[in-house]
Amino acid sequence: DRSSIHATNGRSRAVKRAEGLPAGLHEIRQGLLVGVIPKDKLDLLVHAVRDKREALDDPRLSAVLDEIELRAEVELAKLTRTI
Repeated sequence: DRSSIHATNGRSRAVKRAEGLPAGLHEIRQGLLVGVIPKDKLDLLVHAVRDKREALDDPRLSAVLDEIELRAEVELAKLTRTI
């Protein structure tokens, strides 16, 4: 049936678009573990997540991207706050 083919194709496209995120997430994770995350990496991650989310039609993938973006925004806020 065409609707199931369309849904499968849409999910496949969304997965392909999200494939570039794991490497960036790994770098962020490593930075969190050692206590140093470059601000530019976090900025890139936030922008990548926002770009990817716009093209998604899968609510579960969108929810994952929401969590990633929130965490990155929190880390950015920590880096930019004045003490």
